[in-house]
Parts: sequence; C-alpha cells; structure tokens
Amino acid sequence: MKWFPLLLLITVATLAAQTKTDKANFEQAVRSFQGGDYETARMLWETVVANDPKNQAAQNYLRMIQARQKAGTSLAANLKKIILPKVEFQETSAREAVTFVARQVTKQTGGKQAVNVVWMVPEGTEKTVTLSLQNIPASEALKYIAEASNLQVEYDNFAVKIKPAAALAPASTDSRQ
Repeated sequence: MKWFPLLLLITVATLAAQTKTDKANFEQAVRSFQGGDYETARMLWETVVANDPKNQAAQNYLRMIQARQKAGTSLAANLKKIILPKVEFQETSAREAVTFVARQVTKQTGGKQAVNVVWMVPEGTEKTVTLSLQNIPASEALKYIAEASNLQVEYDNFAVKIKPAAALAPASTDSRQ
C-alpha cells in the first residue's frame, strides 16, 4: 500500500508528459502542413494518433495529406519521366529558371505536357541561380532550382507551386503549457 501513492504520482506525471509531447507534436505538425512539408506532418500526426486514436483533428489532417499527395502524384510522376537534355543558368532569377524548365517540358513533349506554375514567392525575396545540368528529369531540375534559391516545390492537381522553403520553428519550451 505504501507504493500506491508513488505509483499514482508516476502515472500522472507520465500522462502529463505524454500530453505535452502530443501537443508539441500536433503544433509542429500543423506548422509543417502549413509550410507544405507533408511528410514531416504525416509522421508527427501518426505519432499523435498512435497515442490518441480518437484524435479526429489529426486523423483529418492525415486524410488531407493523403489526398494532396495522391492528387499531385500524377504531375510529379510525369515530370520525372521527361528528361531535359541541358539546363544551364548563370545568375538567373529563380522565376526565370522555373519558367525555362516549364517551357522545356512543353517542348520536349511536343506540347502534350504543359506545366502550370503558381509562383508564391514574395516580391524582393527571390534569389539567383547558377546551375549546369545535363540529361536530367524535369522534376529534379525544379528541385535543384528550388534548393539553390531556398524555395520548395509542391505538386498540386494541375500545377507546380513554388514557395519559400518552410522554416521550421522550434517547438515551444514554455513549461506553462
């Protein structure tokens, strides 16, 4: 009987720590989702659901990620198959580089595949790109342009979205949560 209060205290402390961890995971998952980092968000929400299978919000986010990834798969898959013979830029704006790749895709496919680009980068934050690539899939060319410009590529149903790379904010360390 002496051990019961101690065991109860340990159990309550463990549950409180788990709840705090789940809350931090959920908040980080939301930030990742909003930043377009669906893989990180998916992993975090799966952790939340594993600890709380009835968490409807996390389950709904997981469904949204699955739908978005499925929808963007066909465009991404098509761009992986289209090989660009030469992609070369010397201090070219990232927007011009992405536009060039989109035009080359249309040219390489004889107009059968067009790439719609949604530019979501704020004015004045764009960087220049210097690249020299040969025989590269269009999706990889876009990825390298994005990485060189601190941007990210997201495939949607009908377009490629280019936006600033998601800066992951550190998890809150406030002990009052």
